[in-house]
Amino acid sequence: MMKTLACLIALTTAAAAQPATSPPPELAAAAKASAGTWKCKGQGMDHAMKMIDTTGTLKIKLDLDSWWLHGSYDSVMGKEGFHFESFSTFDATSKKWKRVLIETGGGWSSGESEGMKDSKMDWTLSMHSPRGDIAFRDHMDMTDPKAGMKLSGELTADGKTWTTVYALACKK
Repeated sequence: MMKTLACLIALTTAAAAQPATSPPPELAAAAKASAGTWKCKGQGMDHAMKMIDTTGTLKIKLDLDSWWLHGSYDSVMGKEGFHFESFSTFDATSKKWKRVLIETGGGWSSGESEGMKDSKMDWTLSMHSPRGDIAFRDHMDMTDPKAGMKLSGELTADGKTWTTVYALACKK
């Protein structure tokens, strides 16, 4: 019992002595550019694999002690609702952005991005759903501040042919 108590005290003391780390500055910079409430309009693919009109609201904020950008999206495609929650962070070791996303229908994705280049950011994701696994790419374009943010996504079943599954224009 005394050995256990001594180990617990030693571990607690060592943990308390660790210097506090701060979130990478890349997160604050990304939040400055994208945080807020965005109203989005465009097209999305429905369950019949047909592109239909969609509107939605995307809310982006720093979360979890400013270590993650939290995106929360609510939309309506035709008569159906769609929702996702995404968490993105910057991994200073690999110098890459990492994302985890969960969505309506039981699907989830994870992947990474090289980051913002020329006001554009592309993500490569592995998407998992009750219908199976698939490769997915997300694109963000903020090159025209007056136009707001353009978002699009595409998937491939064979790794060669990419199909657009949504295209949105979003404004604060």
